[in-house]
Amino acid sequence: MVRAILLLVTLSAGRVKAPSAFGQDKPDLVTLVPAPEWQLTASSATDASALERWGGDPSIEHEYGVTGFTARSYQFERHKADVLIEQTTDTSAAYGLLTFYRGAKMMPVAGMPLTVSAGDGTLMVRGPAFIRLSVSVRDSLQERDYRALLKTVGGPPPSARVLEQLPAPLPVRGLVQGSEKYILGPLAAGRLLPTFPANLMGFDVGAEVQAADYSLGPDKLTLVAINYPTPQIARTAFDSIAGKLGQGTGAKPEEFEFRRQDTYVLVTLDATSLIAANRFLDQFKVSKTISPDQVTSEHSEAMQLVNLLFANVVLIVGLAGISLFGGFMVFVSKRLARKWFASSAFVEGENGGFTILNLRWTK
Repeated sequence: MVRAILLLVTLSAGRVKAPSAFGQDKPDLVTLVPAPEWQLTASSATDASALERWGGDPSIEHEYGVTGFTARSYQFERHKADVLIEQTTDTSAAYGLLTFYRGAKMMPVAGMPLTVSAGDGTLMVRGPAFIRLSVSVRDSLQERDYRALLKTVGGPPPSARVLEQLPAPLPVRGLVQGSEKYILGPLAAGRLLPTFPANLMGFDVGAEVQAADYSLGPDKLTLVAINYPTPQIARTAFDSIAGKLGQGTGAKPEEFEFRRQDTYVLVTLDATSLIAANRFLDQFKVSKTISPDQVTSEHSEAMQLVNLLFANVVLIVGLAGISLFGGFMVFVSKRLARKWFASSAFVEGENGGFTILNLRWTK
């Protein structure tokens, strides 16, 4: 919605007429620059063997749920572009592949969300599709022509609704750009986070992992945020992670620090110091959750039962009092009506305003 409003404001501002030097308004002129026509020259379904050319790994693609591959080629004048489209199960899986393969030198393309580029290579996410793109002679290709290629291949940028399907963003203060990773399986976790045992993350119970590097002045660390389906699973995983990484590992105290927030388990790796790790984790607000195996009251079960019985007695007494008060009000209202409205039908009843004839039939 905010982006739409800003777009409308920008378009409106572009239509405002400026007074000319001659004191007369000139008609608005809109210059339409035709986009270059990239021609699709080849398109065919392929298999995981195509990843070898792109530096991909079939096992990683399988872990992120890739179901099919399509290879395409585009031509514009003397420029050629090769494209590999990988179909995944959903947008978040495609986003995970983008974060896995994004290099440190890849920078976001302005105005095109979920698009990063470096040199002649580009990675994009469009819905459940993860797109790899390589352009020949990239240096001689104008920026306008390059952006036209991206629009031809990927179509319009992702909508706000699509972006909402992505994992919740990590804190931005101190975030090292391009270090965000979204991990859905132990293979990717083992490569991206080699110091954190992947078998402790709980992918078998539905865990989703986000990781990023942070630089906060002299302090540096890596944040690992593991999201579980329920707070109960998160609590069990937290006990397991803290027990196995905090004891008997020979690790320095500042290498691992743990927190749990609702369905999240937060872990810091390779922090400059324990103080830096704790200061960083303090910015996360821990919320109290209610679950069957947590103590939710400071009273014993017997006292809770007594309180329940007392509450029921109070409810019964209250209902009885309301009933008595209602009956008393009806009685008082009738007495007052006899005094002030003695001749009314309400007081005299059925016979007050009618004459009843007692007729008998005789022969």
